[in-house]
Amino acid sequence: MKINISKLEHEPLQFDEEMHIDSERLGPDQVIGPITVHLRGEVRPRGDVLSISGHCSAEGPLACSRCLEPVPWKIEEDFSFECRQGASAPIAAETVLEDGDLDVAFLQGEELDLAELAAEQVLLAMPMRILCDANCAGLCPSCGANLNVVDDCGCKPEIDPRWQALADLTGSARES
Repeated sequence: MKINISKLEHEPLQFDEEMHIDSERLGPDQVIGPITVHLRGEVRPRGDVLSISGHCSAEGPLACSRCLEPVPWKIEEDFSFECRQGASAPIAAETVLEDGDLDVAFLQGEELDLAELAAEQVLLAMPMRILCDANCAGLCPSCGANLNVVDDCGCKPEIDPRWQALADLTGSARES
């Protein structure tokens, strides 16, 4: 859904939308299925600035960073930011930004795209590293077996070459 901001006069506009965002849009390495997002909030005009605030709830499957198994994920977060028309964006090659300028987004055109807003809120809330469990053993580097499921995949551990000189002295090898 898109909100036509040119029709906003002095009254705030409420929105309440549910949408699905594809994994391709969010990062197919981490997101393995569509994320369902529910946005509700309001757009309030204040002169040449739009104040946008609301609540975002989202859920969907992410991939564990170690074993690649699906991990259910859910967030509930509030958001608030300001927008200005792209015409009021600074156009100088080098512009000094004040602290207040860092919280302002610039819109191109006359519409606020709620799908873009939803994708941005999900990306901001998504964890940097997703784990199915803090003790996840991951995948075998040789055969790719999930070490959480199989106790022994049969692969011999590779010896870290940095320890080879020490192994030659002691007659043993240290695993990486």
